[in-house]
Amino acid sequence: MSASKPQRVFITGAGGYIGSRLTEFALRAGYAVHGLTRTSAKAARLRGLGAVPVEGDMSRLDLLRAEAAQADIVVHLADAWIDDFSQPYDDVVRIDAAAVDAMTFGLAQSPSTRRLFIGTSGVGVVKPDDNGGETDEDAPEDPNPINGRIRCEKYILSKAGGEIKVCIMRLPPFVYGRGGSGVKLFMEVFAKVGAVVRIGEGNVQTSVVHVDDAARAYVCALEKACAEPGVISKVYNVTDTSDVSFREFTDAMAATLGLPVRAMDIPEAMEFAGPLAAGFFSGRIRGKGDRARDELGWNPTEVGLVEDIRNGSYVEVAKEIVATRT
Repeated sequence: MSASKPQRVFITGAGGYIGSRLTEFALRAGYAVHGLTRTSAKAARLRGLGAVPVEGDMSRLDLLRAEAAQADIVVHLADAWIDDFSQPYDDVVRIDAAAVDAMTFGLAQSPSTRRLFIGTSGVGVVKPDDNGGETDEDAPEDPNPINGRIRCEKYILSKAGGEIKVCIMRLPPFVYGRGGSGVKLFMEVFAKVGAVVRIGEGNVQTSVVHVDDAARAYVCALEKACAEPGVISKVYNVTDTSDVSFREFTDAMAATLGLPVRAMDIPEAMEFAGPLAAGFFSGRIRGKGDRARDELGWNPTEVGLVEDIRNGSYVEVAKEIVATRT
């Protein structure tokens, strides 16, 4: 991309776990970034990176509309569910649809000739392979999903057409790295209950990606997504590997936290550690990321999940968790 004519990107959730890394990488790539964030502290961080912070949330439809109207590309990373896992997912769908309406309406008014909308979804929206294999982006919808995220994805895809191109980045259940995200959350949960929960033998495998690799996938999408003539929408799995077993995952957390592993069935795990942990550590979600590699030129290179837990960024996290509980 020419540095003399930077394209403007509006990112929701720009101050978040993935969004802050995406902001930094997009700025390095020469984009002008405007980032939606809800706190002054995160706004200051974005400003320090060189982005233009936009303080607000997904309820500020006028703000979303106005920012999108000045953008070449909108990247929608904000997720209303992670603010409150107890809220009904129907509320999340409603909030997200209103925000998407506002941003796509604004984007359609943009003077840009590109008008690309990049949404975020999850690999788990498709039905797991009956034989335990990997699934791709064209696999059928999961009839028993953990939540209603597929409805948000479908709604975003419905906005493709006319002047707007759309692509969806499906993230795996475990985005990890830099001592954050769900891995840290579950380490805290297991430390509180005094054991790391394993569902059965832990032989089920899951999909993972490092946060930096995930952010770079979005940058690849900024450059190449939906660039083919006539193509108006695309879905990409942002998965580094789908070969991490829950046995090695839980063994790594137990070793780093100095806790035992307790094998349980799902109902017992729900009672012991809560439904969120039981759900995430039993899900057979194995989405392959070949399309993102082939079409976007994405090349994940960061440290693997198990190594990061045992010897990387989660070692200090474990020390802090243990220290607060002694």
